[in-house]
Amino acid sequence: SGEYDYSCSPDDTRDLERRIKGTKAVIMEGMGHFPMSENPQKFLTYLRPVLDEIRAASIGLKIE
Repeated sequence: SGEYDYSCSPDDTRDLERRIKGTKAVIMEGMGHFPMSENPQKFLTYLRPVLDEIRAASIGLKIE
């Protein structure tokens, strides 16, 4: 969630994180509702670790 997101505020995001087991919320500092277009380079600093985590979790899994 973007720090300045008005339609899905950081408080809303933290509330969902508390309610949905296994989630991990990240508040993107200085970003709003469309971080990928507001600041693509900064957005990638948030996205890449998530993709790396997904990749690491999938190692050894056979996709058919």
